[in-house]
Amino acid sequence: MSKVFSVLVLVCVLAWPQRPVLACTVCLSLPEHSLSDRLLSAEVIALAAPSPDNPFRYTPVRLLKGSWEDIGRLPEIPFLIDSTTRRMFRADPDSVALMIYGAGSLDKAGRGLGHSWTKGFLMTPLRFAFVDSVLKQGKFWNIDGSLSRSRAGFFVEYLRAGDDLLRNTAMVELHRVPYASVRHLHDNASTPDLLRELQSLNRIAYAPAAIRLLGLQTDPVAAKAVRSVYPNSLATGGLNLREWALAGIEVDGEHAVASIDQALGAKTTRDADRRAMIDALIDGGSAIPQYRARILGIFNRVIQADSTVAGQIALATRDWGNASLHPTLRTLLSDPATEPATAFAIRAVLPTEN
Repeated sequence: MSKVFSVLVLVCVLAWPQRPVLACTVCLSLPEHSLSDRLLSAEVIALAAPSPDNPFRYTPVRLLKGSWEDIGRLPEIPFLIDSTTRRMFRADPDSVALMIYGAGSLDKAGRGLGHSWTKGFLMTPLRFAFVDSVLKQGKFWNIDGSLSRSRAGFFVEYLRAGDDLLRNTAMVELHRVPYASVRHLHDNASTPDLLRELQSLNRIAYAPAAIRLLGLQTDPVAAKAVRSVYPNSLATGGLNLREWALAGIEVDGEHAVASIDQALGAKTTRDADRRAMIDALIDGGSAIPQYRARILGIFNRVIQADSTVAGQIALATRDWGNASLHPTLRTLLSDPATEPATAFAIRAVLPTEN
């Protein structure tokens, strides 16, 4: 019975509805904008040390971005140096902390909103190299995501760098890029590390990233872990349904696609879960062309049952090189009951008839 109980605990933790974060004891979601976003959008990046006049306050001693004229017009760094950090500075008087002045948040166009200082972290040789590389390579990472594959390839190297902060940064980046941009990055993580992530309540926020990477592992332990969870996730739903469904496609291919099809047709499936499965099929079809015909057949039935998702599906599959959805989309377009937003999306996808 104890063995059965242990297995049930593992399955429950793996299937726990989790969604990634950053600066709390138990975080529930990953930040929308990553450390690299803040570095690249910053007006000033400073290295700070205790002020000679006040050991409890920071003062800039070196700039990685911006000018001293910028520093002169900006407010002082507002953060106090806590006792733990003071001890670290005393142990190594050459230590410096990263401080970023820039937007507190970014809009979807990449514009900054609400400028202020952000407290970073104590620097190490590895973190110096990381920040330098982000500033040099990041200027080529287009905001439209066209170089997301290159960006993913950069950050995947930090999954095993031995620095938890940089590993967390890599997890954030690898989770948010389009799935097609990371699918080639097999076996870049450690399966035991990913399973520990999924069993730690303190790492709930990083679960979607860990599930995505677990699906990209090719060892039998990872495959077994995915198979132990994704069928139940399809049946019961939850916040990580999209990630588990996609991991299932990686591990079980057509069988998982068929299982998703069955779950989509179930009367008990909630709308939110149905949309999560649609997202997983879009991710899978965009990254794995051999499943596109089967997935489009599923989408044909889904659209006929619920026209409100037709616009999303039409736009997401427009570059799949398969026009099998077009007759259904044309039928919807001719129906006066079709929502205007859906009709607009369909018109953007369908070829113009002469």
